[in-house]
Amino acid sequence: MLVMVSLALVLGVVGQMLSIRTGFPNIVFFLIFGVLVGPEFLSLVHPSEFGEGLEIIIKLCVAIVLFEAGLNLNKEEALSHGNIILLLITVGAMITMVGGAILAYFVAGLSWEMAFVYGSLVIVTGPTVVHPLLRRFKVKPNLKHILEYEGVLIDPIGALIAIFVVEVVLIESVNAASGFALGLQGNVAEIGRMILLVAYKFVVGGVLGFLGGYAATFAVKRFYIYMEDFVDLFMLASALAVYGFAEMITADAGLVAAIVSGAIIGNLNIPEEEEMKKFKGKLTILVISLLFIFLAASLELDYIKDLGIYGLLVVLGLLFVVRPVEIFLLCIRSSLSIREKMFLSFVSPRGIIAASIASIIALELQQHEIEGGNIVQGLVFLTIAVSVLLQGGAGGFVSRVLGVNDKRNKVVLVGANNLSRLLARLLERTGKEVCLIDTNRRLVELSKSEGLNAVEGNSLTVDGLEKTEISSPDTLISLTTSDHVNVLACRLVRIDFKVSNVCALLNKNATPSEIEDMERFRVPLAFGKKFDVMDIYSKILEKEYVVFRSRVIDKMDFEKLLPEHLIPLIVERTRTDEVLVYHQGINLEVGDIVSILDVDPLSTSPDVLSETEKELIEV
Repeated sequence: MLVMVSLALVLGVVGQMLSIRTGFPNIVFFLIFGVLVGPEFLSLVHPSEFGEGLEIIIKLCVAIVLFEAGLNLNKEEALSHGNIILLLITVGAMITMVGGAILAYFVAGLSWEMAFVYGSLVIVTGPTVVHPLLRRFKVKPNLKHILEYEGVLIDPIGALIAIFVVEVVLIESVNAASGFALGLQGNVAEIGRMILLVAYKFVVGGVLGFLGGYAATFAVKRFYIYMEDFVDLFMLASALAVYGFAEMITADAGLVAAIVSGAIIGNLNIPEEEEMKKFKGKLTILVISLLFIFLAASLELDYIKDLGIYGLLVVLGLLFVVRPVEIFLLCIRSSLSIREKMFLSFVSPRGIIAASIASIIALELQQHEIEGGNIVQGLVFLTIAVSVLLQGGAGGFVSRVLGVNDKRNKVVLVGANNLSRLLARLLERTGKEVCLIDTNRRLVELSKSEGLNAVEGNSLTVDGLEKTEISSPDTLISLTTSDHVNVLACRLVRIDFKVSNVCALLNKNATPSEIEDMERFRVPLAFGKKFDVMDIYSKILEKEYVVFRSRVIDKMDFEKLLPEHLIPLIVERTRTDEVLVYHQGINLEVGDIVSILDVDPLSTSPDVLSETEKELIEV
């Protein structure tokens, strides 16, 4: 068993690296690796050897995934599209279940019981697949938020509906009913009891998640001095404790408790929140890789082969018939355009929660000697593979064709210091959208008080940068006092967000290794020169500066022409209306307007830039 776990973890790391490299969700590679090392091919991993422990592993992993999803749930963003999201996770869930069941019965030939089990399992989408896909193609914020929060909130709902359907199937099995419809008529009281039981699970999970989240947050804030070094571990233990306690009261209530406790903790501003989210993000990747590789290894491909082309037709019908009907029906009164509805119709990938619950249900049906569980599991995995590959591969093209890309090409400034805020105001004067990110809450609040868009977050983590909604067409300028952080932030967005427009500030007293890092990673020097950063901050703080605009009337080498106290900040291309942050190697054209920061205006010679037209501006 130790060898199997070790191999799964190694393959998980490799899969994550391939995901970063290609931009496809990591579960695509986990699925491929799991099938390859499973009994069907190399026979290196045999999940069945875990026995009943496999179900426990699956449930604990699902709890961690749901808790991490809840941590990243922003209540303001969720409420901004509350009506649509509420419809999608309630009425939309029913439409998906019924539509999936009809397809599975009439096309794939499954019994009504197994058809409804399949329909209930494909209700969920999930943030573990939606998130990476939306990172690949930049779409309008409203579409991004709808898809993300639908994925987060529908996971526990879909899981409990699937468990409810299976319980109904088990009732039918016990009573030896001849069909699903007949069973419903003959066991109304029993099914009513099951509905009340599901509602009870939601209430128990919600209440315990709420209380557990608040209790954990209170404990961290009250006793932070004693747990400063292990806040993340304490929160993980709290999440698992809440999940376990809810499961002890009533089975499957832990699913709701995990996501609710995560949402409570994530919205109460606890100390070390960013570090905790970073830890949970890495742990979730590890958990998903281990879980998905085991689940894929347990998959019997013969059941997928037996479905043949009909299984593929079921999946395509679910993606291109059921989903569009759901979106257009539920969004009929919304302000979304036809093109936006078409894009929402296209994106609905299934992920780890669907695979996990399908595997648990297959095991449960086997224990009760009910046939069809393995076929449903195979059809669910086929749905996952087709939806992720199809939507991941064509999503960017579809978003461009439909014209739902976010064309706002923002500038993200790392650091909310006074130089960053000055640059932000200057950029906003030209119509640019700007977002500042800093770990210092005081600087973030100060930026907001000045009317700037700022977020609190760590620019050296993917979760932190995602708060700025940065994507490949955008620009990132790193302006912190740490040269090391500046370079690493630029490198991170290049790798994880495919952002090519980056540059970094470099202190005048930078070490040879820091200069070498900039050259090695090919990060352009912001403002075209090194300078004493703390001195510049001081000058701006004391208002000992002016900013003026200078029109270029002849090509010149600004970096050599300007004295040390003149710092070029932005360039406005009059020919193309493009606005750029000045950086090393930029090519100026005649007619360009350069905004220049002068931190020693009294000593500036009138002859400097005498060949240009100068205009003093207030920033």
